Amino acid sequence: MFGFSFAELILVILVALIFIQPKDLPEIAHFIGKIFYRGKRLFSEVKKYLKNAEHDLGLDELRHELNRGIAEEKAKLEDEMTVIVDMYGNEHQVPNVKKLRPDLGEEVVEEVAKLNQENLKLKDVVQKAE
Repeated sequence: MFGFSFAELILVILVALIFIQPKDLPEIAHFIGKIFYRGKRLFSEVKKYLKNAEHDLGLDELRHELNRGIAEEKAKLEDEMTVIVDMYGNEHQVPNVKKLRPDLGEEVVEEVAKLNQENLKLKDVVQKAE
């Protein structure tokens, strides 16, 4: 928190307890609570202001269009590529198997999907073992 390690934070608290009189602790805690609340409220107001500005500028529509374009391009790429998952769960994109070897047919695509599922299960087993 604020670049302090836990040990440094404990040291600061101990030094504060030595130099601050116990009768002043409730007043100081109240002051810190007020500062924290005001900061939280300010952050909330700024967040609300930015959300309204985003809506007024039409950035939400722009984000929607951008996401739609990304989804369309991703769908095109997925049609051109085959994803192969190795036993460690890493995904590798290779040229589409159907385009490389049209003579192999749908059986190969189904086999790749089956092996991908098995490798994903194996990845989960390996992660649980670690």
